[in-house]
Amino acid sequence: MLLKKYTFKSEKNGPAVLFLGAIHGNEPAGSKAIYMVLEKFASLALTPLKGSVSFIPVCNPKAFEKDVRQIDENLNRIIKKYDNPKTYEQQLANELVEHISQADIIIDLHSTFCPLGEPFIFSDYPNDMADKISSSLNIKYIIKGWPQIYATSSTILDLSTGACAQSFGKTCLTIECGHHYAENSVQTAYYSIMNTLLCLEILQGYPSKQIKQEYIIMDSIIFKTKEGKLSKDYNHLDKVTTGEILATYDDGTTEVCPKDAYILLPKANALVNCEWFYLGHLQKDL
Repeated sequence: MLLKKYTFKSEKNGPAVLFLGAIHGNEPAGSKAIYMVLEKFASLALTPLKGSVSFIPVCNPKAFEKDVRQIDENLNRIIKKYDNPKTYEQQLANELVEHISQADIIIDLHSTFCPLGEPFIFSDYPNDMADKISSSLNIKYIIKGWPQIYATSSTILDLSTGACAQSFGKTCLTIECGHHYAENSVQTAYYSIMNTLLCLEILQGYPSKQIKQEYIIMDSIIFKTKEGKLSKDYNHLDKVTTGEILATYDDGTTEVCPKDAYILLPKANALVNCEWFYLGHLQKDL
């Protein structure tokens, strides 16, 4: 086994919750937060009142050790079962599929490369439980529509933790906690873990006071089809306007904003044929 999993069980029936960290090796915030909470469970400072709590602090150990996103390929695009795994991440995917299948609720902790990384939640396959947990987290933005965006792409399949959980009928949320190396990203991850457990009544108490949340619906994905650069240093959730030139290719062609929108997860150093940025809109009627 390549992954270390830690589980704490109650004698009382309840949900099995799994927290994942460092699916991408250069995203340490979730791992740091998991280790903080894990220490409390290991020392019996925290004990589950019902169900079980499991942690995999580091889901891509070699990449984590090298502080790189991946070794061979993006783990969060290939999570399915492989009869004959050919890459390191495919070996990890086989183990993760088993762990995800055994849980009821999966919380996947990530971070972003955006310098002013605003925390947000990916609720890719919303259901009542996902909405309940999301509403308990002190995170303003909830983004929906990822699977629908990827359904329009012939380049990338949605083989994420969320899609894997959905295939087993499980609930999964992906929490982007902020910038990779910011201390407040660790705090966001820590309180996301604690608020989830409080919301599910696995721990006694109440989630922290909540803020008003907003829903962003993803509209489109823009791939970097050739060499070029973004028009400016966009941050995640910056507002962009109709007709705004968002990026210019070296040959002079451009990517133009089709309508007023939010730019999502802009990646200035994206490689050719990889995801460059997304566009989305605010859902006004909740």
